Amino acid sequence: MVTPGLGPGVDAALGRGLPVLAGVLTPTDVIAADAAGATALKVFPASAVGGPAYLRALLGPFPGLPFVPVGGVDATAAAEYLELGAVAVGVGSPLVGDAADGGDLDGLRRRAGRFVAVCE
Repeated sequence: MVTPGLGPGVDAALGRGLPVLAGVLTPTDVIAADAAGATALKVFPASAVGGPAYLRALLGPFPGLPFVPVGGVDATAAAEYLELGAVAVGVGSPLVGDAADGGDLDGLRRRAGRFVAVCE
């Protein structure tokens, strides 16, 4: 289950043995989500709060926690996040662009290729 934060649904999902990607932004959120047993911590909106530099700052006091930056993640930022130790990244608009609205499919293919290269 992917959530914007912590709430009763998180406990219910964890109680059923489901993986939970809990939304966090602040160190307080990180502590609470980790204490609740979240499978991974979705840092959102990652790009709006400093991008890779913010993840680096979180990793100082929270080394080894499974962070997943989401929000404004382009291929360049994805590479930086993964190099820092993020377990995954969430991508949306920087990948899809206007292709979902009948826009530039060739652009989508190029962007997808950049993301694939980052993950190889």
